[in-house]
Amino acid sequence: MRRILTIAAMAATLLMAGPAVAGYAATGDGIARGNYLVGTGTLGQFGTPTAYLGAYETNSGPLGGFTITYPDGTYAAGRVTCLTVTGNIAFLTGKIALSGGPRKETNRWLKDYSVVIGVEDNGNGGAAEAPDRLNFSLGSPTDRGCGWNIAAQPVFIIVKGNYRMADASA
Repeated sequence: MRRILTIAAMAATLLMAGPAVAGYAATGDGIARGNYLVGTGTLGQFGTPTAYLGAYETNSGPLGGFTITYPDGTYAAGRVTCLTVTGNIAFLTGKIALSGGPRKETNRWLKDYSVVIGVEDNGNGGAAEAPDRLNFSLGSPTDRGCGWNIAAQPVFIIVKGNYRMADASA
C-alpha cells in the first residue's frame, strides 16, 4: 500500500511539474531563465520524510508541484504558488491538492491548505561538500506568503538525494 501511495504522489508531482518544464524550457534558445528548484531529499529524522520538488519561475508566475511522503504512507501533494531563490536558499510555497495517511491531521495537510518548503543547496552531495538542507511548515488555512519563512527555515540535513536551484538575479 505504501508503495502505491508513493507512486501516486510522485505521479501527481510529475503531472503538475510537467507543463512547467515545457514552459520553462521554451525560451527560444533553450537557456534557462528565471528561478528554479528541482530535486528530491530525505531527512534522517522526524520519521524520514522525502520531499520531491519541481518548480520554475516564469513570466506568468511559478509553475510546478511538490510531494512530501513518509514511509508510513502519509503524503501531501500540490501545486506551487510561489518560488523565491536567493543564492543557495529557496522557499517554495504550495497549495495542497491531495493528502492522506496517519500524520495528515498532525501536519495539518488538508486540501487547499498552504505549506512552505525551505531548501538549502550546497552542491552535488559529494563527500567534500556540505549536505543540502530541508524543512517544511505545517499546513495553514491561510496563504503562508512568499519568501523566507521561519517555519520552513532549511536547517535539517538531508541524508539521501540532492536539490538543484538557480537564482536568476545572480
